[in-house]
Amino acid sequence: MPKMHSSTLLSLLLSIPVGAVAAGAQQAPAAAGKSFEVVSIRQNVSQGGNGPRNLTAGPDGFRIQNQPMLNILLTAYPPEAGGMFLNRIEQMPDWLRHDNYDIDARVSDADRAAWNDPKNQPAMLQQYLQAMFADRLKLVVHHEMKTVPTFDLVVAKGGAKFVETKTDENSPAQAVLPGGGRMGQGTDGATHFANFSMGLLAALLTSKSDRPVLDKTGLTGRYTLDVHEPQQMAAPSVTANGESEDERRPAVADALKSVGLELKSAKEPVEFLVIDHIEKPTEN
Repeated sequence: MPKMHSSTLLSLLLSIPVGAVAAGAQQAPAAAGKSFEVVSIRQNVSQGGNGPRNLTAGPDGFRIQNQPMLNILLTAYPPEAGGMFLNRIEQMPDWLRHDNYDIDARVSDADRAAWNDPKNQPAMLQQYLQAMFADRLKLVVHHEMKTVPTFDLVVAKGGAKFVETKTDENSPAQAVLPGGGRMGQGTDGATHFANFSMGLLAALLTSKSDRPVLDKTGLTGRYTLDVHEPQQMAAPSVTANGESEDERRPAVADALKSVGLELKSAKEPVEFLVIDHIEKPTEN
């Protein structure tokens, strides 16, 4: 497996489709058989940049502009433990990642009150998007558990060096993720996280690792972290037989030490999403 090249922590984490991140919060089940009343899907062939990375629900439905369909898939199908599948999707066609689409999906008037209830909306959004994928893209998927090499996100020996986020906290973090997590870069060069679960942090770290990163911290709250990246990443430690364990860790592993977290190599059962069948969406 290749070693990750060093980069700033913020660029590593913000380079993923942040709108697709699920925070792993508990969700109320949506009513069975529900779907969007009207769905418009059109391929966007413009040469401009991506539209706003906002994959959360609006008051009357769900809209995205100039986004890869993969971002929507990640929103519709989170792992059972929360987070994102990211590099855990198998049999995925290239167009899912590279073809951009505009989607305008509206809920019915009868469903709108339930849709706008914060207890219902996350699960309803997932169910409605799954219904859209089944109807318009003929998507068939299944889940598989595989025991694979992982990195476990754990609390270091010195303990966590961050605190729970206060409800009235004023944070410099800018990007808002579904579930309320916020992140951004401050003038001090640190990456600031606010209202962040450890499951969400593990999901973000997975995006730039050649192994899944699993939350094994045992911390269940929402936290504020100021991560200061070291000037130089530590050299990998070499074992007696010449193998380096540290070289397989993502470059951000050293940065995590500043907040009392570390990545430990492990082998764990991990959930994968397997695409059995999918077609390019029909337009309307």
